[in-house]
Amino acid sequence: MKKLLMGVDVGTSGIKVVIFDLEGNVLASKAEEVPIISKQQDQAEENMQVIWEKTSQAIRSCLTSCGEEIASSIAALGVTGQGTGCWLLDSNLEPIGNAIVWIDGRAKQLIDLWKEDGRHAEAFRLTSNSIFTGSPLAILAWLKENQPQHLQKARHLVFAKDWVKFKLTGKIATDLSDLFMLPYPIEGEVKEVLRLFDLLEVEDLLPPFEDPCQVIGEVTPQAAQATGLPAGIPVVNGVVDVVACAVALGILEAGQAYSILGTTCFNAFLTDCVDALFKPEGVGITVAYPLPGLYLRSMATMSGTLSLDWFLNNFFSHLRERFPDKQAFFAHLEQEMQRVPPGAGGIIFLPYISPGGERAPFIDPHARGVFFGLSLPHDEMYILRSVYEGVAFSVLDCFQALATELEEIRLSGGGVKSSFWCQVLSDVLGVKVVVPRAPELGALGISMIAGVGVGMYKDLRDAFEKVFRVSKEFYPRLEHHRLYREKYNVYRTLREKLVDVWRMNDLIS
Repeated sequence: MKKLLMGVDVGTSGIKVVIFDLEGNVLASKAEEVPIISKQQDQAEENMQVIWEKTSQAIRSCLTSCGEEIASSIAALGVTGQGTGCWLLDSNLEPIGNAIVWIDGRAKQLIDLWKEDGRHAEAFRLTSNSIFTGSPLAILAWLKENQPQHLQKARHLVFAKDWVKFKLTGKIATDLSDLFMLPYPIEGEVKEVLRLFDLLEVEDLLPPFEDPCQVIGEVTPQAAQATGLPAGIPVVNGVVDVVACAVALGILEAGQAYSILGTTCFNAFLTDCVDALFKPEGVGITVAYPLPGLYLRSMATMSGTLSLDWFLNNFFSHLRERFPDKQAFFAHLEQEMQRVPPGAGGIIFLPYISPGGERAPFIDPHARGVFFGLSLPHDEMYILRSVYEGVAFSVLDCFQALATELEEIRLSGGGVKSSFWCQVLSDVLGVKVVVPRAPELGALGISMIAGVGVGMYKDLRDAFEKVFRVSKEFYPRLEHHRLYREKYNVYRTLREKLVDVWRMNDLIS
């Protein structure tokens, strides 16, 4: 049988495991949900042992569904996953408490302080990365102040993909795409950033970093027993999920842009210009890329499909019970929304529902979600349409801040399953939207990197040419685009005028 590749994507809300052939066809896949633990309103954590157990289950189920012959044909395995947050291991290589994930908001008072005393701006000057509540350094500083025993026990700081790689191989390693969001300096030593926040001890916790395509180890006998994988399968170092998606989308040339319509909306373009990484000043994320001299300059919101899931779970659970099939449920909703005109009858939704507030294209840990413009004729479908549109406005807000000229964007993430949402995005942005055939771009991208690592592909371009296929293309409807640009002006004005109100509300809630 032909050689195959496995991609594992450790997402915020779940684990996805997919087996691909070398043309990018899916032979088997499995997903497992991972619960987010909220001990307090502004906290978001995940149990690291549960993440490994869910990953093991997903791998085993994936292998069981396709048979022993396919399992024995896997040539390499790659792991990608959510970025930032804080994942600590002790001297026994065991987790210290739960992972604190990127949507956590407990460090918001530190962000306020650092913005006031200039450290936030100085960190951006050094790294081209803005610090938000879910940044590793923000969480580490909070731990040092509030739970110092956690930091004293810590011997390793890893990231989501690195934790799963360690459980598979027994090796600890990371890559620059994850490490850049520490934040890590573009040039010079990390000491200068750590000294700024009185966190010099963190340098000893940082794992060694390797090239993304480097094989860092093999599946151990213990991991083989847990997962059903054959022992000895090579495991590559990998990249953070937003980079894995970009690789699968064929973002290989400077100037190309894409969005991930997932739990976060990650909006980015590839650049070879270092100056571009520092614009606009003080906001946005820079991510190292697995091609020489290229970086992703991005604006990543805190809530993409998270907004829709939140709204449906809280206000449409009664309707969902009538549709045991998820696809049928969404098809029904989108059919019902066809009677709602673009602009949702004047309702505007600000999708700032994360406990950590918002990080792009502005940083405000106090930002909160808003429905604006409600009136008596509106029913639940008008409000639902405003959620779809509000997330699309947040994407436009990000690309406007990046000041990059768009001709098309390539789109990935769970939201692309909705043709309705893809069309709304095209109408709002006023550009062509390209949706790839492959359903799990993170898993596909990391399997492509794994294939390069073991010589199944010559390089990333060769991998892309072999696997990429377009599923759908969406073109803007000019009348809708003109309306949405006017509505976006209201959206932008509204979120700017609420800054003081958000802070005031936070002080009394």
